Amino acid sequence: MIRHIVLFKLKDGVPDADGKELARQLAALLHNTGGLMKEAEVAFDVVHAHNSYHIVLNSVFEDTERLKEYQVHPEHVKVLDLIKKICLATVKADYVI
Repeated sequence: MIRHIVLFKLKDGVPDADGKELARQLAALLHNTGGLMKEAEVAFDVVHAHNSYHIVLNSVFEDTERLKEYQVHPEHVKVLDLIKKICLATVKADYVI
């Protein structure tokens, strides 16, 4: 099993509605990518520190092959367009669990 965690830092001035839409689209990937994800959780930062990221995706894949399939899946690629539009930065970690 592979844990895939991605943190999203929104650009200054991005409306709350856009952040919520990103979170909605990320959560929908659990069902929209043909079962590639085994589980997924999307949440918002509550501390709002200077070094905080705004949104987190915490997901699990069966193996690295499924993770690679997910990365090029058309539904994931659609979400990437929104990420590029409203995010200043992302950071991720993928590890065996």
